Amino acid sequence: MNRLGAYAKINLIQSGLLFEKKGPWNIAADFLVDMSFSVKDIEGMLREYESDHHTGMDTGQIAALLYDYTSGYPYLVSRLCMFMDERIPGKAWTKEGVRASVKMLLEDNSPLFQSLTNKLADFPDLNQVILRLLFQRQSIAYNADDKAVRDALMFGFVKIRNSSVLLANRIFEMRYIKEIIFGDRLLIEAVV
Repeated sequence: MNRLGAYAKINLIQSGLLFEKKGPWNIAADFLVDMSFSVKDIEGMLREYESDHHTGMDTGQIAALLYDYTSGYPYLVSRLCMFMDERIPGKAWTKEGVRASVKMLLEDNSPLFQSLTNKLADFPDLNQVILRLLFQRQSIAYNADDKAVRDALMFGFVKIRNSSVLLANRIFEMRYIKEIIFGDRLLIEAVV
């Protein structure tokens, strides 16, 4: 961009004639690809791992459990598997191993959870959406004109199913509850 174009834009912004909204992404078009793993995707990865490591896991059962907690959120699936692989001694690839890894994840101070917490602080209306879903158990119909719901969707807090707004996954739900009303240990022990 030439200097005149940059200067003119700055002047327009300073004079209030050009309003810019900050966004989290630098893209010009919608990205409509669902990046979540399905149970089948997770099972395929676990089968590959099993063929290399011979743990004796029931790949179908573990894939279903991982999906149940994460709804296929790639970072959460990977993080849980990393905990089972690297931090859980003995029979890590069991139902108990998945639960132990969930507990570790809920206690984790990962960049993902830091980012979600920061978004709740930066966008107070998000708290209202989360509170309505968590504690009031209100059904929220998806409305593309509801800015708080749009933001919650954009940041990955929620998903849309059958035109209803739902929390994105059980891990986020447990983490939100932990953050909002409980001390660290109380909720983790009760929910897992």
